[in-house]
Amino acid sequence: MSRKWLFGSFFLGGFEASSHRNAEGRRLDLIAATQHDRMAAEDYDLCRSLGIRAVREAARWPQIDENGRLRLEEVRYLARLGREKSIIQIWDLMHYGYPDDLDPFAPEFRSRFAAYARAVTLAVIEENAGPLYFTPINEISYNAWAGGEVGYMAPFGKGRGRDLKRALVQASIEASNAVWEVAPHANLLNVDPLVRVHAPAGRPDLAARADDFNSSVVTEAFDMLAGRRDPELGGSRAHLGIVGLNYYACNQWTIATPEQPQSFLNWHDPRWIPLPVLLQEVEERYGGPIVIAETGAAGEQRAEWVAHLATEARKAIQYGVDLQGVCWYPLVTSPDWEDPTAFFEGGLFDVIPEADGRLRRVLERSVVVALRGAQAELDPENMSSEISLPEAHPKTQTGAKVLQPTKQARFKPDNFSYQVLAAGESLSIEVYGLEPGASVTSHRHHSTEHALTLLQGEVRVRVGDKWMEMQRNETVLVPAWSYHSLHNPGTERAIVQQVSSPKPWDARFQGPHPPRLG
Repeated sequence: MSRKWLFGSFFLGGFEASSHRNAEGRRLDLIAATQHDRMAAEDYDLCRSLGIRAVREAARWPQIDENGRLRLEEVRYLARLGREKSIIQIWDLMHYGYPDDLDPFAPEFRSRFAAYARAVTLAVIEENAGPLYFTPINEISYNAWAGGEVGYMAPFGKGRGRDLKRALVQASIEASNAVWEVAPHANLLNVDPLVRVHAPAGRPDLAARADDFNSSVVTEAFDMLAGRRDPELGGSRAHLGIVGLNYYACNQWTIATPEQPQSFLNWHDPRWIPLPVLLQEVEERYGGPIVIAETGAAGEQRAEWVAHLATEARKAIQYGVDLQGVCWYPLVTSPDWEDPTAFFEGGLFDVIPEADGRLRRVLERSVVVALRGAQAELDPENMSSEISLPEAHPKTQTGAKVLQPTKQARFKPDNFSYQVLAAGESLSIEVYGLEPGASVTSHRHHSTEHALTLLQGEVRVRVGDKWMEMQRNETVLVPAWSYHSLHNPGTERAIVQQVSSPKPWDARFQGPHPPRLG
């Protein structure tokens, strides 16, 4: 398959840009955590070497805007760098985070955001003639749920999800207008999750509830932006722009009931709705073009997911869908929102700390092989001869040991919660709280070992290739460099204590963890 793609290449990359305050009040800055702010030039060179010609880049609103005073030096630098490196940039203007002195429900939020969007656009066009692409607010639907419905992130609202969604849509529309005032030729890429909810087995009475969610709730933010719903907000098809869909292997699940916890489907499940079918439905509703604006997998699952997406993308294009690209996200492996020491290897580039603290970018052989296979099928013109295949890592042998400790944890509504209980000179004691159906994604540590102890509920733990059913008060030893993951298959909350040595932060960054975590 050979054709001219909207962004110069079919495969794109995104830099994790989350900058919100979480339930603990901690401000995330994953651009800084991955050192992309320091290593953007090198990151762009790596993109070019892999045949990636466009990236989702970040303007970090909380760092740029200090009580209305804007610092735009980094935006100008990145825009200039994009021009010099021939990388198309899709600018995220708000990736969950906003300045501390603003309230998303207040009118000032919209006016400040519009002024900021206008200023960022001016800074970009001073350095880079384009093409220009902007994502005003990333994932309005998830933002509204997490920040307005369940109080997981700022503004920590509960039961106000739709109010926050309307407020964010209105802010996005006003920011888009501000962008067009100074750059009428600028393009918008709005991004929201592409999900599908199913009725659980044996509960056909819940099918109508699932259908309503899929046809109404999932599409609500895009409908508002496009002016199909709540037209008083000022939306239009132009305000929706290019349709960006965030799509992962966990994006289809069942409705939880007292008898059956939420269950995440995989693409081998007969209930799974294939990606080409979902894309056809979206295109029938809004038209195109369409971009998979985020996708990815963790650990050794990455290569398989790349190959699966290539097959699904080819089918969608053959069906006539105007699919213009797939963006791997994050491009550089980033730390988890809850556990800043856990770099779930989800990027095309993993990171290894050097002695000077610099995070060296490394490639996983299987991921590169899978990406090149996908490019050969979908984008042969951008297959680069610059990249050499990394050496394969030897397979790590794993073992397990049972112990008997006890502790406790807290919970949050979105998957798992992580908390450091105590830290000594060479080890730390942490605890995971997992809601029914929740999982800790497959990951590994270069030199840290874990002792995982089940304190409550049911947990399945995987170490290497081996799955084990843990009983209460049993402990599993996880060797360094071994992929491992946790899953709560039960109907009640599960608590897992984790003892780590050496401390994950110290082992990865060659220095003590900030005092806020002990």
